[in-house]
Amino acid sequence: MIVKHQPIHQVSPEDGWHYWFGYYDKCPWSPDGSKILAHRAQFCNRFPDPDELAEVGFIENWETDAPTFVKLGETTAWNWQQGAMLRWPPTGSQPAWNAFDQGPLVYTEHRSGTQLTLGFGRLSRLRPEYGYPALDDPNPTDPSPANDGIFQIRDDATSELIISIDQLDHITADGVERAGGPHHQHVNHLMFNPSGTRFCFMHRFERDDGILHSRLLTANPDGSDIRLLFEGMCSHYDWKDDQTILAWAGKRALLGSASAKKTPTQRVMTVARRALKPVYYAMGKPRFLMNKIMKDSYLLIGDVDSREPDAPTPEPFAKGELICDGHCTYSRGGFEPGRWVLTDGYPDLKSRQPLFLWDCKNDLGYEIGRYATPRTLDGPIRVDLHPRFNHDATKVCIDSAMTGSRAMFVLDVSAITGQ
Repeated sequence: MIVKHQPIHQVSPEDGWHYWFGYYDKCPWSPDGSKILAHRAQFCNRFPDPDELAEVGFIENWETDAPTFVKLGETTAWNWQQGAMLRWPPTGSQPAWNAFDQGPLVYTEHRSGTQLTLGFGRLSRLRPEYGYPALDDPNPTDPSPANDGIFQIRDDATSELIISIDQLDHITADGVERAGGPHHQHVNHLMFNPSGTRFCFMHRFERDDGILHSRLLTANPDGSDIRLLFEGMCSHYDWKDDQTILAWAGKRALLGSASAKKTPTQRVMTVARRALKPVYYAMGKPRFLMNKIMKDSYLLIGDVDSREPDAPTPEPFAKGELICDGHCTYSRGGFEPGRWVLTDGYPDLKSRQPLFLWDCKNDLGYEIGRYATPRTLDGPIRVDLHPRFNHDATKVCIDSAMTGSRAMFVLDVSAITGQ
């Protein structure tokens, strides 16, 4: 790994507000690169109340020392991780975002115009970092509801359930009747492949032993041809191409599967995990330990059902170099589309968040930054970097609390990606 920190400057105004863009799967830059989308709020260190507003808009003059925020609207449909899904639509020039008075809530949108969404109310209960506080789970006592899951949004602004959580619960890899059974399950992280022919998503639940069990699946945009790609631990991912997903994942065989009976060694490891968890948190949750002990890593996973007899084995990616869970994104534009992977990491032992570029052509990594973050902005209200490329992969936008408040920054990486 080559340490080559790149020039960085704050692009959000220093006006007493807290600024952020949101998740790593959307580009904040306008098509012409002159504007950067942003949310802002007047507090930063707690979950929002159901009726608390975030303002949405864009930043102009972001390349200067006097950036300005242009307000477009406000919404109560937001969270710290993903904001209000603020985005530049594939058609038209006006930004869009989620609001309760503007039709269905969108989770992801392909450039063809196809939109998908999920039950934000269920996320509010089971994963509040990603839900909207104003929404309640319509099925709070049902572990795997048949009327909630993934929805396709129609042209007439209505939505149709295409994959239910109950349906996913019956897709199993080890012969048991249900994957999660009595455990309350949810779906999250919907993402189209580049051509829009498939999308991937996560089916998750917390096991009896306290482990968050993750299942990576794909399907056609109408919900057909569901494939179970990976099961165990899986967090962030991006499509490399239409047939392959890069994901931080691990089987975690030491802890056993979700449904099979544990071996004596797995029972011991589960107890040890519980005992060491307070120590892990006291150390600042150094995520590289998950690579060293649990063998989690970046993997290239083919869009083939893992239950098929000829299913390929996931291939390691940047083995021994990128050893921390991060928000990974392939470059889609620039001199050589797909050559670069941009990713970050969680705070190290000194509470600094790293930022990386991986050169897929030369199999070479660069640490392009490492930024302090307050321990007080950790956990569910954490400020992840969530790095995003601009359209030609010469710049990177991040959210950060390096100055003590939520703010947005841009790095110039053209010295590396322009090679």
